Amino acid sequence: MSAGAADHIYTLHRSPFALAPVIHNFYQSWEGTERDILLSYLVLPLVTYKPMSKYLNRALQTSSIRTMTSESARLVGLAMRVEEFKEITNAALLILGSEKRIVIENNLSVRPIEKPQAVNADKKLMRYSEKLAMVLKGESVVTTYRMLGLKSL
Repeated sequence: MSAGAADHIYTLHRSPFALAPVIHNFYQSWEGTERDILLSYLVLPLVTYKPMSKYLNRALQTSSIRTMTSESARLVGLAMRVEEFKEITNAALLILGSEKRIVIENNLSVRPIEKPQAVNADKKLMRYSEKLAMVLKGESVVTTYRMLGLKSL
């Protein structure tokens, strides 16, 4: 079975090389906490989903995870999207680690070393990842997963 043009475009848009800067940008804006590597598995499924990206586009400093989860349409199918993006997220983290752009500490926290390389990245997704870090600020990883209705990774 040959791949069509739509398959190739999907592959290009879902490339770990193109999406790694989005995850990196999230951690650049994030205040590190213990085991925050688990948040990297939420970044891509949240910022690429249209209803959630509309919310993130309008998010303010006063926005929180409670306002983000107040509308259930933003969370529909999140567990499925997390599973879909898991391999891409793993590859993106490997890319960022091998390029020495992030360091994964012993307590499983991610520390950015350099600024994100945004040449290959979608500018909107980069902005949404910053806003997601702003919205999730102050919440623990466990609370974030619980509020989003995720029971496991």
